[in-house]
Amino acid sequence: MNNTEKQINTFQDELFHELSDFLSTQKARFPSDEILKIDLHCHDHNSDVPDELLGRILNLPETWTSSEQLMETLMKNDCDTLTITNHNNTRSCYELREKGIDILTGAEFSVTVPDFDIGIHVLAYGFTKDQEKMMMKVRKNVYAFQEFAFQNDIPTIWAHPLYHYSIKGTPPFSFFSKMLLVFERFEVLNGQRDTWQNMLVKVWLESITPEMIDTLASETGIDPLKYCRNPYKKSMSGGSDSHMGIFSGMTGTYLYIPELRKRLETSTRSELALEALREGRMAPYGSHQNSEKLTIAFLDYVCQIALYRTDPGMLRILLHKGSDQEKIIALLISNGFAELQRHKVTMNFVEVFHNSFLGKAPGFTKRLFVPRVYKPVFDDALKIAANYTSSSDRIVDNYKENIASIYHKLNSILFGRLNVKVEKIRQQENGMDITLNNLINHFEIPSEFRALLENTRKIATKPEDRMELPNIPDLLDGLSFPLLGSALILAAHFTSSRVLYTTRPLLQTFSEKIGKLEHPKKMLWLTDTFGDNNGVSMVLKSMHDEIKSRNLPIDIMVCSNTIEPDDHLIVMKPVAEYNLPLYREQSIRIPDYLEIHHIFHDGEYDRLICSTEGPMGLAALYLKNAYSVTSYFYLHTDWVMFAKKVLDLDRGNLNRFRRLLRAFYKSFDGLFVLNSDQAKWLTGREMGFEPETVHPTAHWADENFVPGKDSRKDFPGVQESDPVVLFAGRISHEKGVMELPEIVSGLKETFPNLKLIVAGTGPAENELREALPEAIFLGWVDHTELPGIYSSADLLILPSRFDTFSCVVLEALSCGLPVIACKTKGPKDIILEGTNGYLVNSNPEFIEKMNGFFRDKTTQAEFRENALRRAKQYNKEIIIKRFLQQVGLTGTVHPE
Repeated sequence: MNNTEKQINTFQDELFHELSDFLSTQKARFPSDEILKIDLHCHDHNSDVPDELLGRILNLPETWTSSEQLMETLMKNDCDTLTITNHNNTRSCYELREKGIDILTGAEFSVTVPDFDIGIHVLAYGFTKDQEKMMMKVRKNVYAFQEFAFQNDIPTIWAHPLYHYSIKGTPPFSFFSKMLLVFERFEVLNGQRDTWQNMLVKVWLESITPEMIDTLASETGIDPLKYCRNPYKKSMSGGSDSHMGIFSGMTGTYLYIPELRKRLETSTRSELALEALREGRMAPYGSHQNSEKLTIAFLDYVCQIALYRTDPGMLRILLHKGSDQEKIIALLISNGFAELQRHKVTMNFVEVFHNSFLGKAPGFTKRLFVPRVYKPVFDDALKIAANYTSSSDRIVDNYKENIASIYHKLNSILFGRLNVKVEKIRQQENGMDITLNNLINHFEIPSEFRALLENTRKIATKPEDRMELPNIPDLLDGLSFPLLGSALILAAHFTSSRVLYTTRPLLQTFSEKIGKLEHPKKMLWLTDTFGDNNGVSMVLKSMHDEIKSRNLPIDIMVCSNTIEPDDHLIVMKPVAEYNLPLYREQSIRIPDYLEIHHIFHDGEYDRLICSTEGPMGLAALYLKNAYSVTSYFYLHTDWVMFAKKVLDLDRGNLNRFRRLLRAFYKSFDGLFVLNSDQAKWLTGREMGFEPETVHPTAHWADENFVPGKDSRKDFPGVQESDPVVLFAGRISHEKGVMELPEIVSGLKETFPNLKLIVAGTGPAENELREALPEAIFLGWVDHTELPGIYSSADLLILPSRFDTFSCVVLEALSCGLPVIACKTKGPKDIILEGTNGYLVNSNPEFIEKMNGFFRDKTTQAEFRENALRRAKQYNKEIIIKRFLQQVGLTGTVHPE
């Protein structure tokens, strides 16, 4: 078992035990035959105006669940006393009363705390219609609201105290101190919140003493007797907060009624419940949870939107209150559901899934008309329906397993079909003129409405810019349902985590303040490359060695079919793997994003860093936004230079590419850069990053890079007295290798015995071999053999203008080998001109400086000594210590 497995769930275990002890204590407080069981927080279709702005823009209710369906679920889960707490209205309660149903009137009011400009939710019970009207008038001021409720003996509960609305930033702790004085009942078990949030509220309330209440009252000038019967007694409640009706009653409150059987002879259950609430005779019940219930609820909500939504209208979206970003998101969501509703197969399954969540299994005959490939998915939907009658302690796990099974089956169908289509396209590639410039032009979206409506465009009108591409409808044929289905499931997981953890900074601050239940500080490092033959992989392997040896709270995650897992190394199997025609040297491996979602939560990470801009880069953005964690990006590659030199982008598309990179990098909270040029570019006018978000860092040379024996004569055709120039790295155009023939030719005019040794492989190798037939090509050289090669050369040459750091420069210096390189980026920061090497701007300068170097033995000796001295300045201990400080992990080294 590796360290990751040893540490997994330790925080969750702490939460689980905290909750279990609490539930046991609460259950034992009252005699089981003298309690009412009620869900004090549940919703139906009359919660039709959401607090979330996005829902209001799209004109969506919070649920379409009927009152009858809600009542059925509550009674299924053994609730013997009923209430419905819709947002800012009691319509459902009065409608049911008119039908003769005994129900406690209730509502969840959106209330503002004016001195903090924070919106909270307050549950209230037992009020009249006239009182409701007054409460709606005063709800813009929590103090007036609570005073009115207290004067009229209306019990209130502060719902989910660590989740707020209309909030800018993290509320100060003084906000909670004030609310402690105006509320005497608190919801500590909310069925849609995770155990961490719930237990933080519980621990906080348990820490409150009468002395603290008196001190807070004195400091704030608030008299708690204006709002509370007994300000020193804080009662706790529970409620499912279920909107879809799936989990209603599974979290709730036991209300203690002495002599219950006798009291029921003269009083209704709703009357007794109101009495118990007023007197604080209550004990919450529920179960441990993370985001599973909310995920399932959102998945069903998405199904209901697809089934019942209507077009909100463009004017509503454009003219509604909200930011431009929120309106763009609303427009995209509206169009997404519009397309979904056009797809008959998908909509049939959406209906099946929604009914299954309600326990309504589709008939056997319906299965007969399901395509064979989708029958396993249909069967999982049947299992979801069967779960409806499962015991409450297993239903969530069963739902989770069934939904995951559906997701993976849809993914399997999706990528199985996609692989066939990609292979067909690959076979047709020879007849297609595909360039990245043409691809970008082809998929450019026109900004003119007429062009969109008439499908005309002013882009790529030149004959040379036109190209034949695969037919898009043919490409998407057969992919729509598995793509949409798996996307909906992933979106439900994303949204549930987003809602739960949007207040993560508050939760962490709150836990630190109360000194308990602090989330571990632990980082996940995502990368698309680890076992490949490139510089990024080499750097990450060195970092992984240090993470292991120091047992740092960092795990690296990579997607691969060949790498073996290790301590602090998580290896995911790709669901698909492709080679792009424009860059075949690096495979694109598609990870299972749902698996990443679960790994991040179960691994208890609270921050992340990413090293690559591929599928794992997208996963990093997904996790950052889903879990509201701090995120960093480590820039290893200058992609703008790569796009210009290798992908041959024209100026217009290069600007588009740069803007795309800027948008991608802007999504992270901080960037790690390896050279001063990169930092200057990012903080300059073109990119516009704030200097404090750009963190300088560096690599180090592994300990085996030390001066060794000069074994040049062991290379074929090399004499001990021959000058030896070494090139080490990827043999590709962006590395400047095709400058070597001119440079070597110029040098041989003065030093005819000069030898060039090339260590590495790459796409330009054959071209370079033809241009330099006398050079010695070593092929790919294992990292452990490089020190001997460095020690057998006189000078390392690096004609690249592409390297962001250039590990080979530092490795060479560590072995006492001077370096000559282009005056740019990483080499410019490492090489000290005229001291341990040379920095040049042109091939003639390369030749001139190298001629002078080989003529002067004294300079060669001095450069070797200075090289070793410079290399030692890239101290591994200092670099790692500074890195841990920059990502906020100082002092978090785990003991072995």
